[in-house]
Amino acid sequence: MILSPDAPVAPRTLEVPIDSIEGSRLAAPFATRLEVCHDLSTEGWTPKMELVRACREVVEGTQATIVAMIRPEYPGCRRELDVAAFATTPKLLDLSLREIESAAAAGAHSVGVSLLTPDGFVDMEANAKLIAHARDFGLVVAFLRTYDLLVDRARGMRDLSALGFTRFITAGVLGWDASIATLDERITVVKQDVENAAREAQRLGRVPIEVIPGGGVRGSNARRWLALSPHLHASCRREGVIARAELEHLRDEMR
Repeated sequence: MILSPDAPVAPRTLEVPIDSIEGSRLAAPFATRLEVCHDLSTEGWTPKMELVRACREVVEGTQATIVAMIRPEYPGCRRELDVAAFATTPKLLDLSLREIESAAAAGAHSVGVSLLTPDGFVDMEANAKLIAHARDFGLVVAFLRTYDLLVDRARGMRDLSALGFTRFITAGVLGWDASIATLDERITVVKQDVENAAREAQRLGRVPIEVIPGGGVRGSNARRWLALSPHLHASCRREGVIARAELEHLRDEMR
């Protein structure tokens, strides 16, 4: 996709996942959104609503908004990061709907959701229910990085666009481990995602879904990702903890 010189430039955004009030205080001055989760060491679960409330207070007066991850954790739930872990069951759907409502009550501005079919496609019916429920509470709805678990990315783009998701996160790989591909390989995949998003938007007559590169996004490679998308998702962590120096580096690159 080639933009004309007169095409409007979308504002750049930075989403930072956090799982503590300390993390939110550190990231809020730099981030456009805080993705509030529980236990980022396992890639995050639905946060405790007390944390969502506290983070909402932290971002008051800043540009940052609050995204609550909706990934229910319950006894016996599958903890592997694979299709089966996100495949719709009546229990998972019911818990997701309840957690969306709780997140809204706690002050979240948006939610990140994802329910898949057992064979690795977007569950259209289940996600439509989640979107409708979230919008009843005035929430913006995003799709989680489970986009990388889909068996057909082009179909996934058609599905997410048709459902009306605002944005989704991707590392540009098939699966969860971003280290299986080089940066160049991942950039090629995300470039195709961006082009597919633009094509679907034109077909549907709406604004393209935002493609948000994530998974190993750092200040050192931010310019390459920003050449594809003005939106980034970065943990900004060094040695397992959120680092102000990394936040500052990303801020400087995004300027």
